Amino acid sequence: MLDYFQKQLRENPVLESFPYWVAGFLVGGIAIFYTQLFEEAIVTARWVLVHYPSWVFVLAPVCFVLGRWLVEKYAPAAGGSGVPQVIQALSLDSPRQNSEIEAILSLRVAVIVILSSVLCTLGTGALGREGPMVHIGACLFYVVGKKFGKIWPVVEHRSWIMAGAAAGIAAAFNAPLAGVVFVLEELAQQHFHRFKTAVLTAAIIGGVVSQWLSGRYLFLGYPKLGVVPLSAIPWALGLGILAGLVSVPFILMGSPKVRNWFAHYFYTRIQIAAVTGVLVAGIAVFLNNNSVGGGVSVIQSLLFESDFRADWSLVVARFLATSVSHLSGCAGGFLAPSLALGAAIGSWFSTITEYSNHNLLVLVGMSAFLSAVVRAPFTAWVIVMEMTDRRSAIFPLMVASIASYGTSHFLQQRINKTQ
Repeated sequence: MLDYFQKQLRENPVLESFPYWVAGFLVGGIAIFYTQLFEEAIVTARWVLVHYPSWVFVLAPVCFVLGRWLVEKYAPAAGGSGVPQVIQALSLDSPRQNSEIEAILSLRVAVIVILSSVLCTLGTGALGREGPMVHIGACLFYVVGKKFGKIWPVVEHRSWIMAGAAAGIAAAFNAPLAGVVFVLEELAQQHFHRFKTAVLTAAIIGGVVSQWLSGRYLFLGYPKLGVVPLSAIPWALGLGILAGLVSVPFILMGSPKVRNWFAHYFYTRIQIAAVTGVLVAGIAVFLNNNSVGGGVSVIQSLLFESDFRADWSLVVARFLATSVSHLSGCAGGFLAPSLALGAAIGSWFSTITEYSNHNLLVLVGMSAFLSAVVRAPFTAWVIVMEMTDRRSAIFPLMVASIASYGTSHFLQQRINKTQ
């Protein structure tokens, strides 16, 4: 029976994509469930912040400690944004290093990623779900690949991992094209030609299932831009350079050197989680309560509420809250928080320069800052364009993304040379 089945697979290559369809459906469904949990955590955190602000100083450290404890106890690979873990798994060889891959990509890791990131958000943390969704997607695809591996033609593990990452991005942002571009630019420049069918299939299925379960929608809706003239490009260039400058200390705050410096003053990682929880609570209570969560609601307010504009407190609060939340060691990503901080920078830049097209600079700021942080300019502008369907802004988005990436890369090289 097995021989007959394998013969059919060889004669009908299209059937080889079936395991990717199964995994894609799983990722799309989990993405919807995860999103609902995440949004409920944000709503609850905001409710406590508004009605019982003093209780935030209890809620935040407790949630941060629980989130960090889950990571330490059950899945050390679940901490952080998720993307570095996927890159690490891609660098390992199967089957010689299967145990190391499975320590990074397993169902247990995926569950802990969800629980830890939701707890961090419930504790007014400022990390996102999109990076973790990349990790979760890679976990699910790798597990499905192992299950099907007994009867399916042997497929290299990197194919499953990259396809899972693409499906995760596609489902998280409802942006299949962004999933493909992310894998191509961030994960697999030298391997993409070997796995392109799997990646394309996974990204499409992940995005389609997400839309099927939650309805057709754009991640950020349809912001009004009006006419985008070529005269907007110099403004985009200036904002891109500014975003690149701001990204340098933001990236340094998440570096191992800063984490080690922070850890030097505390005995345990659980203590670090408690302290960072208190700090994040203080930022939300005393500086700006829009620091809570991944920042999608902030972006939507900036784009669709005419009386909502970013000021210095929102920029600083988003910057500090995301940086400090990352130091906690809980699961949580940088993608949405980077978009939110970029949107705040763009809005503030529009205010201080009195540029008329506020929404355009919000989108440009998002693309520019994300480009600098993830070092992937094409991924950044594709994500923003696909989330908003504003193709008229494509040239300002591209210019700002490249300018911010170049500025950030140049400054980081100079800093590294002086150390």
